[in-house]
Amino acid sequence: MKIAVLISGTGSNLKALIDAQKNREFKSEIVLVLSNKDAKGLEYAREAGISWAIIKTDEEMLQELESHSVDFIVLAGYLKKISSKILDKYENRIINIHPSLLPKYGGRGFYGLSVHEAVFKNKDRESGVTVHYVNEKVDGGEIILQEKIDISKCNSPVEIRDEVLKIEHSILKKAIAKIEEEI
Repeated sequence: MKIAVLISGTGSNLKALIDAQKNREFKSEIVLVLSNKDAKGLEYAREAGISWAIIKTDEEMLQELESHSVDFIVLAGYLKKISSKILDKYENRIINIHPSLLPKYGGRGFYGLSVHEAVFKNKDRESGVTVHYVNEKVDGGEIILQEKIDISKCNSPVEIRDEVLKIEHSILKKAIAKIEEEI
């Protein structure tokens, strides 16, 4: 598959995917990185020689996806909702990584540190990561993989975030490999 990775921030999951691709941990090729802003993570695409662009509209996104013959889209910290126009064109070919055990702490407003703040506030003893297909409902698509982690010793939302991030980097490449096996 030819993959586009969409980011909005630091790109740590993008970096993990680029490393996994170099190590041949999946067969697909990252051919494009898109962001809705001048995100720090775009530097990883530049360093790896992967085409990248900052896009503002659905039309710009579709043009970039089509010009790179993208088959599959991975949302890796992309904070903008995917429009129905893109969802229709790439139905069942868009996945997202979310830093909680969905359906807990998913949906509108639950992203980044806000997820871990809710987990901490509710005194959960475990958290984790979910990779799921993207549909019209935010964080509501079919779950592909989940991985749990013990957070009982974490004393803040930041500590929870740091623990969860450790497994984020491994689960996304596993999800891509799993999807490759299924198609």
